[in-house]
Amino acid sequence: MLAAFPALAQTDKQIERASAWKARLTEHIAGNRLLAIERRGQAGHAKVTFVIDRSGKLKSRTLVESTGSRQLDVALVAIFDHAQPFPEPPSELTEDMFSFTVPLVFAGRHFDVVPYGLAASVPTPAFAASDAMDAWRKTVTEQVWRNRMFPPEAIGQRANAGVTFVIDRSGKLISNALVESTGFAPLDAATLAMVERSAPFPKPPAGAPDDLQRMTVLMMFDGTSPGQSNGWSWAEDEAKIKAKLKGVCRGC
Repeated sequence: MLAAFPALAQTDKQIERASAWKARLTEHIAGNRLLAIERRGQAGHAKVTFVIDRSGKLKSRTLVESTGSRQLDVALVAIFDHAQPFPEPPSELTEDMFSFTVPLVFAGRHFDVVPYGLAASVPTPAFAASDAMDAWRKTVTEQVWRNRMFPPEAIGQRANAGVTFVIDRSGKLISNALVESTGFAPLDAATLAMVERSAPFPKPPAGAPDDLQRMTVLMMFDGTSPGQSNGWSWAEDEAKIKAKLKGVCRGC
């Protein structure tokens, strides 16, 4: 069928490559996240727009949302200078220049790219579809996190868990399975149950290239801290799992 409709196949490939490239750009920026020593120990958020060419060379960078500290603003913008060259775009994306806006959160010694935060400033159809998929995955992840429940028998336990699940175009849960066991049966069962409680999910965007979407979500269970037994909010867990989340929750 794709052979009969080559334009459709090319569009799907562009969306897939655009999404994968954005993920590499995010990881590349996060890999250059150390702040200057004199800027450490501060906290806040900012937003930077940057433009690169086909060779990955930085053409411009602009602070579009300030941290409130001029010195910290300068330090964050300088990181983009140090991060070049950036990963080159795939051949399926034919533009000469690419512009992105990225939200950043920072605390202590480094900053992090907000999950699913990197978006094309001037979206082509491929980038628009990729951005829509990223936003959908973020919504699905948040929906799962809101449905967490800590089993009483696991009080005092602390462990990481990972679950992969498949969603069809109607938002129906097709399957779910552990990809990282906690090593404790009640927590493993709670991990699977939270996905089942979250169904049905929002429908994937109309431009989604596949009929079935696979998601992987990681989380940290902590029954050792006061107030943790009744579940957690997005904000409380975000800092703890962000390092793992970047690598896998964009869909595996």
